[in-house]
Amino acid sequence: MGEPVNASLEALQRLSAELESGDIVFPTSIDVSLRIRQALENPDININEVARLVGAEPVLSAKALRLANSVAYNRSGNEITDVRTAVNRVGTEPVRMLTMSLIVRQMVDARADERLRVLTHDLWQHTIHVSALSYVIARRLSRLNADAAMFAGVVHEIGQFYLLARAAAFPALLQREQELSGLMFSFSRSVGRAVLESLKVPAQIIDAVDDPSIEGPVVPPRTLADVIFLAESMAAFPNPFSVTTPENEAVIAETVTAEIDNETLQAVVAESQEEIDSIIATLQV
Repeated sequence: MGEPVNASLEALQRLSAELESGDIVFPTSIDVSLRIRQALENPDININEVARLVGAEPVLSAKALRLANSVAYNRSGNEITDVRTAVNRVGTEPVRMLTMSLIVRQMVDARADERLRVLTHDLWQHTIHVSALSYVIARRLSRLNADAAMFAGVVHEIGQFYLLARAAAFPALLQREQELSGLMFSFSRSVGRAVLESLKVPAQIIDAVDDPSIEGPVVPPRTLADVIFLAESMAAFPNPFSVTTPENEAVIAETVTAEIDNETLQAVVAESQEEIDSIIATLQV
């Protein structure tokens, strides 16, 4: 009975050693996305160079066009059909977010087994709903940067995606469903921080998704961490690795609605549903 646990702990020890040495191992299938991500971190990059980089990656191009034509960014309704105009419309920060969303989604190789594909799909559904809600919550209920909130939503579970991506090298991590959820809960935040630091993600975002001081909802949100907490509590798709009991989820939901007038909360979501749906559709590509 104890053998799978020992095997998974050994796998985690090896994985921890990799991370501590700075040896972040990404699938080769995301090499182009990683190069684009690195180039976008150049503070001197101009919008024309951003457009060239985006235009060279078909999936990223599609995401940029879809976001530029979404209700969230194109209130005039005039359709944008070229990448350069799309990049000019949304700006550099959302393009960085789109690139990161592509990296996160590509982390688990398409050749992974069926179980990994299902887990990845479910985790991605949760991620994009949290990201879209984070954008709306930050824009409607705070003075925080909505684009930064959307980015934080995309990467808030990057540690879990990385652990899934490495499962092929450490199959013991997938031994038992209950054990896997526990491991994800215990280790994904530290893993996520290591991955985000290796990708040179701004410290503000890293701290937002790895904030140990968050104990409950804060409304209106004061920090990006508060936004992520609210978005997770409202997301239609739960995290497949959640260890929160239904009772705890009910308490969180009650606390959220107690902190802000329920009608106001429902109105914020309802009035922003088009924006939420448009962002989700963009990240689905």
